[in-house]
Amino acid sequence: MVLLGLAAAAAGAEEGSVQTKTGIVKKVDVAAKQVVVMVARELTFAVTDATKIVQGDEPRKLADIKVDAKVTVDYTREGDTRTARKIVILPKEESKDRKE
Repeated sequence: MVLLGLAAAAAGAEEGSVQTKTGIVKKVDVAAKQVVVMVARELTFAVTDATKIVQGDEPRKLADIKVDAKVTVDYTREGDTRTARKIVILPKEESKDRKE
């Protein structure tokens, strides 16, 4: 699934189309409504009032996302701005492979 997302990005996915990335949260800025996620590199996603944030079946808020959490982000891109449409906070056992 991640490979498909990377292939679409490498193929020059159209602006405005929904893309998906999975990575580790590096920073959450509630005031600026942004989350920074390390994928192959750090990507910053804008969070709007329309962004859906969930953990399992439970709705969450931006402040519930913690640094080092593993997340999947569905987003659109307009120019240099990536806007998160949905952020899924993944279970802790899925992020056990990091040991830095």
